Amino acid sequence: MKAEAIIHAVRSVTKVWAKQRKAEEREANRVLRRSSVLTRSNSPWTLKDAAESVMEAAYRQASSNGELPATARQIMYAARGPIQDLTGEMLDDKYFTQTLLTGYLREHPETTANWDVVFDARGHFHEPHTQLTVPLGTLAVRHYLAERTDECETLNRDRMNPPLFPTHGPRSRFGAILFIEKEGFLPLLERAQIAERFDLALMSTKGMSVTAARRLVDSLCGEFEIPLLVMHDFDKAGFSILGGFTRNNARYRFRHKIKVIDLGLRLADIQAYGLQSESVALGGAGSLAKFRVNLRRNGATDDEITFLAQGRRVELNAMGAGQLVAWIEGKLAAQGVTKVIPDADILEGAYRQALQLHYLQQRLADIQAEAETLANAVPLPESLTRQVQSMLEDDPTRPWDRAVQQIAVLENEGES
Repeated sequence: MKAEAIIHAVRSVTKVWAKQRKAEEREANRVLRRSSVLTRSNSPWTLKDAAESVMEAAYRQASSNGELPATARQIMYAARGPIQDLTGEMLDDKYFTQTLLTGYLREHPETTANWDVVFDARGHFHEPHTQLTVPLGTLAVRHYLAERTDECETLNRDRMNPPLFPTHGPRSRFGAILFIEKEGFLPLLERAQIAERFDLALMSTKGMSVTAARRLVDSLCGEFEIPLLVMHDFDKAGFSILGGFTRNNARYRFRHKIKVIDLGLRLADIQAYGLQSESVALGGAGSLAKFRVNLRRNGATDDEITFLAQGRRVELNAMGAGQLVAWIEGKLAAQGVTKVIPDADILEGAYRQALQLHYLQQRLADIQAEAETLANAVPLPESLTRQVQSMLEDDPTRPWDRAVQQIAVLENEGES
């Protein structure tokens, strides 16, 4: 009872203050909006013009004068104040990062050639068997493509773990990439082991494919001549996602002509499975005309355009889990997606390394016991803590256990 009395007393004391504070915040927002409207009507600056005038300075501020990568939102925070001062308008962060910034990069290629702008990850790429997942963001995709091991002749020297060929990348590992419009299906596909059973990589994004996703498939599908299989909703956005992988846009130009295969949903799938449609707003006559043009441009048939122009759409979610898995399996089989078996040279290298590992594991128990006996017989150096501290001061990027390892090896070199 005493605790309840204290809580009641605190609430009573702060109730008036909290009410007043909320009122002040509401009034401040009203003043800001009113000031924005008044200023906007008198300002000669558009958001685009203002962004043009401050973008370079904003990038320099966000990137420490170009010395470090800068995220799109860091540039937005540096530019937002000056843009709002010039225009009197509130700047939407999404509009800045996805329209103003990308437009500036496209229209000023010489000025921005050395800019290192990082966009957030909006999806993921999963390799089969390797357990490797790559966020579809600028830096992660850049690192994946740079570090991808293509040469399978270089054997994995990790004696404790069976090697895979190659470490990551399509060669001898997967023969297709399956793109899924929605990220939410990945746990289902993982449970059904679609990637492992068909030796394909899985890729998904939140809505429209991002630039990082296009760069990734451009490199992997183009260089290794593997297909991109696309799963999407049966609606305008789904067809736009499909079309986005077949042509250049303002933010990305493909270096390769990649093979894009549409798995659907298509009208034939909807009719075959009796899937439920839902209504969607289309707008007026002008909007409907553009709607039809967009669908035709992205590969919809006349019958599909007629269906969608009635204000109907069908999601992949209209299928139950088992139905969706069976549908995907049928589509993959129809496209001839099968397990990957590498060429004879790679098979030979894998065979011989498997034998090496087998022979080593047979002798490992005896060797490990002997090594443990030798290690336990060595006295610890009295200055171990001081030596570790000195090493970390010399190289702050070094972890403490690496320092201990180096000290141990140097002090006992030749003793074994």
